[in-house]
Amino acid sequence: MAASKHSTARTVVSLIVLAIAMGFITWLVYLQGTTGIAVHFYYLPIIWAGFAFGDYGALITWILAALACGAWMPAEPAVGSGGQPVQQELLDVLLRTLIFFVVAMFASRLSFALKRRMTEAQTLYQVAHSITSSLRIEQVVQLITDHAMRVMDAKACNIRLLDEENGELELVATAGLNDEYWEKGPVVLEGNVTDQRVLRGHAEQIYDVLADPGFQYPEAAREAGLTSALIVPLETKEETLGLIRVYSKSPHKFSQREINLLTTFAHQASVAIENAELYEDIRQNYYETVRTLTRAIEAKDIETYSHSERVADLVEKIAQQVGMSDEQRELLQFGSILHDVGKIGLEDTDTATDSKPDQSAQVFYRMHPLIGQSILQPVTFLASILSVITHHHERWDGSGFPEGLEGDDIPYEARIVAIADAYDRLIHPHDPVVNHSLSPREALQEIVAGAGTKFDPKLVAAFRRATGQSQSEDQDSSQ
Repeated sequence: MAASKHSTARTVVSLIVLAIAMGFITWLVYLQGTTGIAVHFYYLPIIWAGFAFGDYGALITWILAALACGAWMPAEPAVGSGGQPVQQELLDVLLRTLIFFVVAMFASRLSFALKRRMTEAQTLYQVAHSITSSLRIEQVVQLITDHAMRVMDAKACNIRLLDEENGELELVATAGLNDEYWEKGPVVLEGNVTDQRVLRGHAEQIYDVLADPGFQYPEAAREAGLTSALIVPLETKEETLGLIRVYSKSPHKFSQREINLLTTFAHQASVAIENAELYEDIRQNYYETVRTLTRAIEAKDIETYSHSERVADLVEKIAQQVGMSDEQRELLQFGSILHDVGKIGLEDTDTATDSKPDQSAQVFYRMHPLIGQSILQPVTFLASILSVITHHHERWDGSGFPEGLEGDDIPYEARIVAIADAYDRLIHPHDPVVNHSLSPREALQEIVAGAGTKFDPKLVAAFRRATGQSQSEDQDSSQ
C-alpha cells in the first residue's frame, strides 16, 4: 500500500513538472520565435515523457509540443513597435512535427528496451542468487521456469530431464497452463526429431507446433492454444541433461536475443542441477558414513543392532505427519541416526539401557547424550540437530536426563525422537532384565499411556496417526 502511494505521488509530481516545463519552453519560443534555440528545448520533456510514461506519454507530449509551436507560433517575433511577426512556413511546421514524433518514439522504445534489459538482469541475478542459496533442485528449477516465462512474455514454460534408460524426457518443472496439459503423457525421443536435435546441443524453434511432425500431442496443444515454441538444451561440460521449452502466446519467430536469453536460463538450470546432484552425492556419502558409524556402535550389542535405522524410519513418519519441510526432515534423519552416537564413549556393559540395578552403569549410561554432543559439536553441518542428541532422553514431566527439561522446554525434534526411540525399545528390548518384546500394538499402547507424562501428547497423537492405528483400535485390542 505504501509503495503504491509513493508511486502515485511520484507520477503526479512528474506530470506537474512536465506541464511547467512545457509551459516555460512555450513562453521562451514565443519570445524568440521558432527559429531561435528555445524550440529545441521541447526535446527534453518529450524524451523525459518517453522514459517516464512510455509510448502514451511520449505521444501525448509530442502532440502538445507540436501544437505549442504550430502554425500560430511566429517564426520570428515582431521587431519594434510597428513591426509584424514573421509567420512559419507550412513545411517547417510539418518537418518539426515529424522530428518531434521521431524523438518521442525513439525515447519510448529506448526506455522500453532499457527497462526490459534491466528486468532480465534482475531476474537472472535472482535466479543466480537462488542457485547459490538453495541446493534443492525442485525449488531452483521451478523458480527458473517461472522467471523464464515471465521475462520472455511466454504462455508456458517447462523443464524436462533426459531419462536415458527409457528414452523419455521427464517433466521436473512447469509454469503456465494447467496440470491436465502437463500430465498428457510421456515425451519420448523416438521419432521426435526436434528434441533429438536439441539434445545434440542445438537451439530449435517451431513456428507452428501443430504442423511439426515430431510434436507428440497436437490435439492437446490445440486445446491449450499453443502455437510457437523455442527449445534450448540444458548442457554441462560433460553431458546434456535435458531441455527447457517455452511456448509463445501467439505465432512468433524468436529473435536471437530471445534465444540467447533462454540459453542463459538453460545454463543456470544446468548449473543448479549439477550442483544439486553433487550436493546429493556428498550428502548421501555422509549419510552412509554416519550409518556405518552407528552400526559399528550398535554391533557391540546384538540387541541394539539397527536400532538407530529403525528409529530414523519412525521419525520420518512422524515428521511427515506433522508437516515438516524437506530440509527439516533431512536434518532430523541425521539426528535420528546419530542419537546414540555418545555410546561410543561407554564400555560395552554400559550401552544397553538405564534400567540396570548397577548404579554406576546408570551414571555412565546417562552420560551418553552429553558425550554424543561433545563428539558432534565441531561438525557445523549438524549444529541444528545437536539438541536431538543431547535431549532425546528428556521426558515431558521433567523426569528425564541429562538436564531434566520438561514440556515445551524440550526441543521439538528431540521430543519426536524420544517417542520413536522408546517405541523401538519396547518392540526390540535392549535390557537383559526385560527379556520379552511387545507387539507393535502393545508398544503403541505403552506410548499412548505415556502421553502427558513421558511424551508430548500432541506428538503421540501424530505418532498414532503415522502408524495407522486409531484410538478405537487400541481400545479394542485391550479388551
